[in-house]
Amino acid sequence: MRFDNNRVVEEICDQLRMADYPRGLNRKRINDLFNGVKPFEDDDANPVNVNFLEGTRLAHDARAQFYGAFLKPGRFFNITVDSGPKHKRRTYSDVITAQMNKVVKRSIPYFETFRSKFAMDVLHGIGPSAWRDADSWQPSAIGIEDVGIPANTLLSMENLPFFYIYRSYTTPELIKLTRDRKNAAEAGWNMALVDQVVKWVDKQMVDLMGTNQPEIWSPEKMSERIKGDGGFYASDKVPTIDCFDFYFWSDEGGTAGWNRRIILDAWSTPSGAGGQVESRQQKKDSDFMRTGFLFNPGKRKYADKLSELISFQFADLSSVAPFRYHSVRSLGFLTYAACHLQNRMRCRFTMSAFEAAMNYFRVNSSDSAERALKVEMINMGVIDDTVKFVPAAERWQVNADLIELFLRENKSIIDSNSASFTAQAANTPGDRKTKFQVMAEAGQATSLVSGALNQAYHYQVPEYREIIRRFMKANSGDPEVREFRAACLLRGVPDSVLDADSCEVEPERVMGAGNKTMEMAIAEQLMQMRHLYDPEPQRDILRRVTTAITDDPDWAMTLVPEEPLKISDTVHDAQLSISVLMAGYPVAVKTGQNHKEFIQVLLTEMSQEIQGIEKQGGMASADKIKGFNMVANCISQHLKLLSQDKEEKEFVTEIGKQLGKVMNLVRAFQQRLEEQMKKKQQQQQAPDPKVQSTLMLAKVKAKNATETHAQKMAQKELAFQQSQKLESQKTTAEINRENLRAVHEFKRGGLKS
Repeated sequence: MRFDNNRVVEEICDQLRMADYPRGLNRKRINDLFNGVKPFEDDDANPVNVNFLEGTRLAHDARAQFYGAFLKPGRFFNITVDSGPKHKRRTYSDVITAQMNKVVKRSIPYFETFRSKFAMDVLHGIGPSAWRDADSWQPSAIGIEDVGIPANTLLSMENLPFFYIYRSYTTPELIKLTRDRKNAAEAGWNMALVDQVVKWVDKQMVDLMGTNQPEIWSPEKMSERIKGDGGFYASDKVPTIDCFDFYFWSDEGGTAGWNRRIILDAWSTPSGAGGQVESRQQKKDSDFMRTGFLFNPGKRKYADKLSELISFQFADLSSVAPFRYHSVRSLGFLTYAACHLQNRMRCRFTMSAFEAAMNYFRVNSSDSAERALKVEMINMGVIDDTVKFVPAAERWQVNADLIELFLRENKSIIDSNSASFTAQAANTPGDRKTKFQVMAEAGQATSLVSGALNQAYHYQVPEYREIIRRFMKANSGDPEVREFRAACLLRGVPDSVLDADSCEVEPERVMGAGNKTMEMAIAEQLMQMRHLYDPEPQRDILRRVTTAITDDPDWAMTLVPEEPLKISDTVHDAQLSISVLMAGYPVAVKTGQNHKEFIQVLLTEMSQEIQGIEKQGGMASADKIKGFNMVANCISQHLKLLSQDKEEKEFVTEIGKQLGKVMNLVRAFQQRLEEQMKKKQQQQQAPDPKVQSTLMLAKVKAKNATETHAQKMAQKELAFQQSQKLESQKTTAEINRENLRAVHEFKRGGLKS
């Protein structure tokens, strides 16, 4: 349908609102119970009429689980981009995530949006939020009663044909929306109807305040007064402009999407009697409210997806599938009866306790009753013998064991029904439990709670995606969005990467599913195994454990900050390659490398080496110069590949200039080396006189030493010959002497014979 008739839209909205009225009565009962309203309507018939706030505490505990799961982490979500150079995607993702969460985390209105959705989830299972315009990133929570959804709509919203959001504008808000009258009219605002509405509010304000304003006869003065008294027009006494913001799906005209219409609520003064509500149109002076649409852009598509208009957070405990919007069963719905009975029984039990504390007398007449009433119960006293106490055995006795059993069993029912949303403490009597038993019970409770939180995380993703889409709008009218984009561009994120279609989002999850006991147990286990992880995960583990202990993510970030420098694979490869290149061997270009990082590392290392040579006199060896040339050739190869990217033209030019300056120093080294080698050759061709004198002196010394040595050897030879001659003569004399002795002895023997 095209919904070009405002009466048709009005009839549909009215039917949706009337159909939701019985549901609203049920929601009111739940709200009253959890807000602390008394369980009995008649105080006179029930002297003890107190709400013991068991349901209120239950709701607070359940909301605390959501607070811990969504608000405790240092960021709401993590973003991963899949565009741009592969080696830069991690950096881009970190920058975008940090900058966007910085804006979202510090927003108090968005914090209150979360709190409102959690409260509605706990009590009614549905937490809607919506955006008031097309640019603002920040959604606002809206009441369940202000959203009109047709019956039989599935939770997936795949069969949702139309819906409305009931909005109440103040006069300044409406004027702000239509400030630029020409553009507002082109967008679809009915400016004639807007003017009539503003005049009607002004007349209502005059009637309510009882003031006499002469400007009523001066339209231009009235306009200025409305603009100047914006705060006054926003007061509680001034009527609001109530509207049905109606959205419907249309695929006519070849473009499918959600269209929008806004009509004024001309039936906003209903009358109630006997539990029934009847709509009644306002006075004749407001007949103009039904004359047309307040906003009608025609066939123009207002949004592509439902998530661009409204977001739903569900905490559904229904057991019947398929799960429908109006069949959601919340924690408040399932525990309403048990909590209500608990309050009533506690009131009766308290009344019995008061009754048991009273003194009863048995009297025979009215005179005896008067005497009994005059008895003063003090330390000592006298009682008339006609007044007799009624002993305990003769009075009505309350079965305390039965009441205690009822209260205990009813409490068990409440705990069982709320186990999916609250962390139950184990209070089983008996021996002291071991650490394993405590952990087992905590793990069982956490498994139930984590199921509800996983559902909440899943339904929160569409809202996060829409927030990201709005942050990525290039010409957004939201000042915070413009600041975010400027911060990302300043930190090196290209404009082409700031695209919602290239981003994936994942909610930041808390350890232990919001259960402090399990969170600390997981933290302790991670710290014991921390040394088994790589250095980078070790730092992340330490930060998460610090957050678990302090419950303060900002302080944890201060204590365990991000590392200033993370060595990438490319940097590591470049640091290894520099030694190979300086040795004079080539290094091949690896596919998928970060050419910018590789070039910067090589250029930095080579510059530092050259500076060291300059400090030592400016002379480099031939091997060093050869290594510098190899490094320069490798840098040129990477620059050639990088120059194919037009976005890196400026970087290539700058690095080319720096490389030229460095190579000038290398050429200077080479020139000095050549001059040194040439000088040595010249010295070899024409020796220095001093060198010649030294050589001749050495020769003379050598000659003299040789002659001296020869003389010494000749003298030694002569002495040796003389000693040999003397020895020979001595030996000859000895021989002759022996011969003479032998002859003499021979002759002496012959004579004896």
